Amino acid sequence: VTYGPGLEPALWEGINFAKELSEKWKVPLIPVNHLEGHIYSAFMHNSKFIIPNSIFPLLTLIVSGGHTELVLSKKHLNYKILGETLDDAAGEAFDKVARMLGLKYPGGPEIAKLAKQGNPEAVNFPRPMVNSPDLNFSFSGLKTAVLYFLRENKKISKADVAASFEEAIVDVLIKKTLKAVKNFKPKTVALGGGVAANDKLREELSKKINVLLPEKIFTGDNAAMIAAAGY
Repeated sequence: VTYGPGLEPALWEGINFAKELSEKWKVPLIPVNHLEGHIYSAFMHNSKFIIPNSIFPLLTLIVSGGHTELVLSKKHLNYKILGETLDDAAGEAFDKVARMLGLKYPGGPEIAKLAKQGNPEAVNFPRPMVNSPDLNFSFSGLKTAVLYFLRENKKISKADVAASFEEAIVDVLIKKTLKAVKNFKPKTVALGGGVAANDKLREELSKKINVLLPEKIFTGDNAAMIAAAGY
């Protein structure tokens, strides 16, 4: 069962339900960190969970609505956060910009769909912290830049804004990941989290490095990835 991080009322709902099942079925109850699930989601394919014998060190880029992190694992269930967002997560930025553009929630898939009709070079949005020496991220400045741009450019194509915004986020995510690969030389690189369903991120990252991509059905929050990590 997921024990965190997340919203407490939602977590307790799941924990209490799992406790009841554990007692009823007389089976152990395994607490799993939500982000562990995203890490192991990359090893689930065709409804099978298979981990090769030699994957470590494993570098995972976790990109979701609440988290943007680069995590290094030297063995199972052993994690070191190399970098994380200092403000908004990438998924949160997608949702907020989608709202600015009048798109429905969740915003990530809507922006990705609209972006395919736009020009990613139409607007040169900022890439916060892309050249910082560390591996941390920041997306609140990018989100604010989109807000001001939309206020000052009423007639701009929404598709162009979506494409340019997506380009900026993907650019930052990839450059930071490549920096982590250069610095820590992992044997395996994986992608996880809800934003891992984004086609542009998947395609551009795959062009640069050999990366394990989770099936899209396992990118958002799901029970299967928690079971995998629990196993």
